[in-house]
Amino acid sequence: MGASSCGGSYQGDTRDQIRMVYDQSCYDLSLSGYLKDEQRSTPDSTYEDPEEGDIYHRSPSSGAEEFHHSTSVSDSIQYSLEASMSLRPGEGPMAYLNRGQFYAMTLSQTNSSSSLHQPRGKVRSVIMVVFGEDKCRDEQLKNWKYWHSRQHTAKQRVLDIADYKESFSTIGNVEEIAYNAVSFTWDISEEAKVFISVNCLSTDFSSQKGVKGMPLIIQIDTYSYNSGSRRPIHRAFSQIKVFCDKGAERKLRDEEKKHLRRRVKGKNGSSGPGSPLKRTDGTLFKTMTDLDAQPVLFIPDVHFGNLQRAGQVFALNTEEVDRNGSVTVKRLSCVAEEDLCPPQSKKSKLDYERKVLLYVRKECDEVFDALMLQSPTLKALMEAISEKYALPVDKMAKVYQKSKKGVLVNMDDNIVQHYSNEDTFTLSIESSADSLRVTLSEL
Repeated sequence: MGASSCGGSYQGDTRDQIRMVYDQSCYDLSLSGYLKDEQRSTPDSTYEDPEEGDIYHRSPSSGAEEFHHSTSVSDSIQYSLEASMSLRPGEGPMAYLNRGQFYAMTLSQTNSSSSLHQPRGKVRSVIMVVFGEDKCRDEQLKNWKYWHSRQHTAKQRVLDIADYKESFSTIGNVEEIAYNAVSFTWDISEEAKVFISVNCLSTDFSSQKGVKGMPLIIQIDTYSYNSGSRRPIHRAFSQIKVFCDKGAERKLRDEEKKHLRRRVKGKNGSSGPGSPLKRTDGTLFKTMTDLDAQPVLFIPDVHFGNLQRAGQVFALNTEEVDRNGSVTVKRLSCVAEEDLCPPQSKKSKLDYERKVLLYVRKECDEVFDALMLQSPTLKALMEAISEKYALPVDKMAKVYQKSKKGVLVNMDDNIVQHYSNEDTFTLSIESSADSLRVTLSEL
């Protein structure tokens, strides 16, 4: 759902200005850095309440009711994702997701006495997917740009928000402020629900096979709606692991089996956990005490001409929203194009020479076969199919790709070059006379 498509239903409330600031500096996204040493939780106290925070307020001269950030703000807001949480102890909140699948997220106030003293209790929340390691802004941008260059379409977003009716009744002013972030307003006194999907795997940021995936997190920043403060009043996170083709369910089943084996081993006299782990169908986000670290937002140059932006200041005025509700973003600083190249290894090769690993299965099969393309070309794809299924290449008269929407297109090098490692397809091979028709359908 693009900003323009939602603008008709979510025109912003009339006000002078909403100002949100994301500095251009690098920042620490280490998960261990989210909490002070004395505040870090043990595996048994994953959701331990943070210590009391500082008190700050907005001057009443701004024309609206004075806003106070009291010591109980961090206790009064919670976010829950309706996705199964990892059974492995000690990792903090870790949700397992399937790529492209929508999951419900609930935002709510945990107590009846609101500590957010502002008109109508309205707040603005920003949900974003960011990297979970110590990475500076430029390195994060390089990774996002590399991921985007490997997608089937330039419109592919990292994070999507669904236009479900159930969601629209609880939120407003929806903005897709970046390819990895969405923003909306909601009333703190009422529970809000949105549906989000993550479209990237942690292994999508390198062309090398076997490279460990990059840690990703979903972070939610909530701001006072009328104060104009660039500092969120609340911030929370959950680590995520994103799988393809129902891999999240398989991962959970594997963890349950491993834990059961350890329990059985423990009953036989060996050391092992004595109590069963209970699967939870929801993941509660963990409050962060660091409200000053600035997240990096990604908008590819294909979206704003030659502009690629992350972590910059932008202002949204009522006159800056066009007729269809899309946002006019003011460019304040640039990143050199040479700084935005994909991450390269010491033995880097041209894209044309890269190997690509695809997973395919026939309609009647449950298990996938691996196709290793020696290069991202149609010829290499046909050769891999020929080798795997003992089919003569010269008999493959037609090779097609069918999209998730059912669109059938002739396969060529341009399509294959946008495949990523571990992309999944169903394979259909039809024979007629002396020729074969091969169709790869996206999953």
